[in-house]
Amino acid sequence: MKRLLISLLAALALPTAVNAESYNAKVAKIQYPKIKQLTRNAFKFASMGDFDAACSKMTNARSLLVMNFEGLQELFPNKDWFKEKKTNDGIVYKFCILKK
Repeated sequence: MKRLLISLLAALALPTAVNAESYNAKVAKIQYPKIKQLTRNAFKFASMGDFDAACSKMTNARSLLVMNFEGLQELFPNKDWFKEKKTNDGIVYKFCILKK
C-alpha cells in the first residue's frame, strides 16, 4: 500500500516540477516578438520621415519592454535588459523629442 501511495504522489508531483517557467516568462515569450516588430516598424516609419508614427511605435515597444522586464530577464538571462531599455529610451527621445 505504501508503494502505491508513494508512486501516486510522485506521479502527481512530477509534472509541476518539470514546468518551472514563470507566468511572467510565458507572457514575455508572447510579447517579445511584438516588441521587435514595433521597433522595426518604428525605424521604417522614421526612414520615411514619419516621426509621429515612429514615435508611437517606439513608445509602444518601450511600454511592452517595461511591462515584461522580469519575464524577459528570465527568458534571456545573458542579455543586458537594462542596457536594452536605455537604448530604447534613447530612440524614443530621438523620435519623439528631437524630431518635433
